[in-house]
Amino acid sequence: MKIRKEAVILGVVIVVLSLYLVFNKRDRNLYDLPNLKPLTVSEISKITLDSSEGTILLTQKAGEWVVNEAAYPGDKTTIKRVVEIIANLRMTTLISESKNYARYDLDPEHKITIKAWNGDTLVREFDMGKAASGHRHTFVKLDADHRVYHAEENFRNRLQGKTDKFRDKRVMSFEPDQIQQIQLSALDDQSAFVKEVSPAASAKIPTEDETTEMQAAKPVWKNEAGDVVKDNKLTKLLEDFSTLKCSAFVEGAQKSDFKDPMASITFTGAEEYTLQVFERLDKGLSKHPAVSSQSDYVFYIPKWQADQLTKALADIVPLEK
Repeated sequence: MKIRKEAVILGVVIVVLSLYLVFNKRDRNLYDLPNLKPLTVSEISKITLDSSEGTILLTQKAGEWVVNEAAYPGDKTTIKRVVEIIANLRMTTLISESKNYARYDLDPEHKITIKAWNGDTLVREFDMGKAASGHRHTFVKLDADHRVYHAEENFRNRLQGKTDKFRDKRVMSFEPDQIQQIQLSALDDQSAFVKEVSPAASAKIPTEDETTEMQAAKPVWKNEAGDVVKDNKLTKLLEDFSTLKCSAFVEGAQKSDFKDPMASITFTGAEEYTLQVFERLDKGLSKHPAVSSQSDYVFYIPKWQADQLTKALADIVPLEK
């Protein structure tokens, strides 16, 4: 009798499990994930990132990405990642059908609507919400689909930001080894420094065994009086300003608006590269406006970098003879 009772219980369990598997399979069929049309990176030529704070426009022109109608040069690495995210968008899980979008930051105040075009043809559109709790997915809602999905990867921070985030922040670039002269002006003091190499050493082509000659060929920097100076500060200036990136741009400002710099430096090689730094627009700011001969825009550099220029002359002194 006991065996028969256990057999009945086992049979009931088997039936329940079978029904669960059948209905669960039906549920999965009802929730098939969207099959997005495949896109390649090269197919995307225009992107808009539309949020409650405004719209950012990224457009490809002559093979280069530019930002907004002003056609600011775009940051290649940042925009390349944006394009890859849009092209490779893939849903992994259906999360909600309830239309409770605020829970996922997909409400009008928090969502970012992303649209991508190939020429004049809209090829992708979706709303992006916040990152999922595991920080490995992002909540998204596709155009004309009320449901919320997990998208592969956490990419909210990659597509969120103000215009400056997508602009190319390089404002000065040159090869330090090519610079032969540095002119520095700061706090009503100025000086020029010239790089020189011993004629005898420069004419000689050193071999592996000619260590002494190689050391002798090291260039020296001289001031206007012809004295050899300590070159550690000059070397540091060359290193730091040869690949200068700004921290942000000064909105609405023109280069012609700024005169009488508090400090300036010019590096001369085959060309001249000049940076001018101005007093802070607000004493509470920890950054200075600046302009460069290699940029059409007014930008900010941090205060510590402005201080690097204003304090450099005091440390560039002649070597003790």
